[in-house]
Amino acid sequence: MKILRNWATGQGDPLLHGGAVTLGNFDGVHMGHEQVLAETRGHALAVLGPAIAVTFEPHPRAVLFPGEAPRRLCHLHERLELLEAAGIDAVLLLHFNRELSKCSAGDFVRRLHDALHFKHMHVGYDFAFGHKREGHADELRRMGEDKNMRFTVSEAAAFEMHDAVVSSSRIRSAIEAADFGLAGELLGRPYSISGHVGKGDQRGRKLGFPTANIDVKDLAHPPAGIYAVHASSGARHWKAAAYLGYRPTFAGRTLILETHLFDDAPDLYKHRLKVDFVKRIREDRAFTGPDDLARQIAKDCQAARKILS
Repeated sequence: MKILRNWATGQGDPLLHGGAVTLGNFDGVHMGHEQVLAETRGHALAVLGPAIAVTFEPHPRAVLFPGEAPRRLCHLHERLELLEAAGIDAVLLLHFNRELSKCSAGDFVRRLHDALHFKHMHVGYDFAFGHKREGHADELRRMGEDKNMRFTVSEAAAFEMHDAVVSSSRIRSAIEAADFGLAGELLGRPYSISGHVGKGDQRGRKLGFPTANIDVKDLAHPPAGIYAVHASSGARHWKAAAYLGYRPTFAGRTLILETHLFDDAPDLYKHRLKVDFVKRIREDRAFTGPDDLARQIAKDCQAARKILS
């Protein structure tokens, strides 16, 4: 999959012209997104061109309403990997800023068509774009009749599961309630947090329970507590117990995900680790000291092993 980071990159690659495009934030690339992407692939085949997704980074609300920006369901690198797995041939990744936010729907479509010369645009059922979200499917159809562009437009139907539309906000709510069964169904895969392992303070190792630590800043996450999880890095897989919280026993202030891998202690520093959440074991709480904490960790690991067996 090709990743285009500006308009000009598309203009200079004729192999990316004449296909079908779809636009969206694609946060989480959930089952609703999968439907839109699969239909976009179908339209691309019909016009004998590539299937291209247009997306934005950072999330537009993070720029326009910083205090109201939703927590993300996955990091950018995961979003791109998921788009590739969905069969997308190229992604136009546009840097969202104040300047782009002021671009009218008409100007945006003209710039997009100049870059990709697409023949078809497929959009979601609630699609709106451009300055103040003024652009809708009917307006797109009018633009597609312009003799200088000539493209067709189609809309995906709302994708429902369990009597409600699948959406990123619904998945966030499930995650925040630690309902990993529902979150996994809506995502189409187990709910996970993925990131590069950073250096910790080695407290877990001193307690006899070494951990691989991942920063969860800006990500949607379940409540602080202890979880039974599956972990993987590359081709390696482990059963594990994970702690998500602020480490109140040590007066911590930064939310962190610490994962203890069972029966193994690999050096994963700077490696990607994916943690799939299975079940919550208990809430987060402070302990009187390291010894008290170590005894509880041993009980938590025993509980996680039982759940994962």
